Amino acid sequence: MASDISSNDVKMAGKPSGPGTNEGKHDIEAELARLREDVSGLAEALKAEASNRADGARQQAFALRDDVRERGERYMRQAQDAASDLEEQLSERVRAEPIKAVLIAAAAGYIYARLFRR
Repeated sequence: MASDISSNDVKMAGKPSGPGTNEGKHDIEAELARLREDVSGLAEALKAEASNRADGARQQAFALRDDVRERGERYMRQAQDAASDLEEQLSERVRAEPIKAVLIAAAAGYIYARLFRR
């Protein structure tokens, strides 16, 4: 059984080891320094990821804004075209039948006056 002890064990037997020694403190300080670096690296990675996601969300919002603007402009043009067509049709009908148009306008005015006289 005495042969199971190695020469390294014999050398270390005379030296104190553990948390109270300088070597143990140095190991703990080195571990803490590595942990700080790891935490700092993680924080930077999280910061970069959040920045990338914010940029992506910003680009999507701008694209959506542009799409909504284009749709609104297209609907406005369609409404203006429809109003212009209606005005043109009304003008043609008034030119075709002016007496009928005047009588319809007079009747509409009379009804309006009767309804809102009170």
